[in-house]
Amino acid sequence: MVKILIAEDEEFLRENLNNKLIKYWPQAKIISSVENGDDALASLNKDKPDIAFLDIQMGDLTGIEVAQLTKHKCHIIFITAYDQYAIQAFETGAIDYLLKPYSDKRLQECIERLNVRLASTPVDIKQALENVNSEQGSYLKRLKIQIGNKFWLIPVDDIICFKASGRYVKVLTKEREALVRMPLKNLCEQLNPEIFWQVHRSTVLNIKSLNYVQTTDCEQMNAYMKGLNEPLAISRSFTHLFRSLNAEI
Repeated sequence: MVKILIAEDEEFLRENLNNKLIKYWPQAKIISSVENGDDALASLNKDKPDIAFLDIQMGDLTGIEVAQLTKHKCHIIFITAYDQYAIQAFETGAIDYLLKPYSDKRLQECIERLNVRLASTPVDIKQALENVNSEQGSYLKRLKIQIGNKFWLIPVDDIICFKASGRYVKVLTKEREALVRMPLKNLCEQLNPEIFWQVHRSTVLNIKSLNYVQTTDCEQMNAYMKGLNEPLAISRSFTHLFRSLNAEI
């Protein structure tokens, strides 16, 4: 009997994967189904599954971090709604993944691949991730945003700015704004720092969407963005970014 762990923070998607695995892989047994990274890590170390399906985007502790922190080695499949961490490298076979929204056919292909891999030693995830992260172009290219039961895969170049909102991040584009279940700190680690500049502890802007910067009489520097009515405050800690830019010009 193949023992499986599912970690997915969206209840509908978690139950959907659970039901499809029961349907397409009757030889397998779901021993744990959890909604966050902390529970996933605890289950990995306690229940010791043969296979773990880990959603990458799970708030404070991501699927990537769970895979790096666990002491238990098993075959891991990352579930992601965007092509961060160089999906191309995943496709070489170093790491398995499911890209949302995945089809039944794609899941069945994954199951077939896993059936073959069960006879071999699980990949060293830490080493594999180091290799993936060393690949060029590993920065986040698309981001899933969800409003109600609808979601969009937004190219990050179309995002004007990110604003921290508790444990979430508010994503602003010309068309809409939405919350993403991820702390700003974790998101920043996936963004190209040459394009996305942190200008406040709670704000990251897309320099390509910058219209102009203005300093008020009280020496408060503000960034006026294309597509936004209100300016973004730049804290004193980050004003040097724009002073250096002016000096270069």
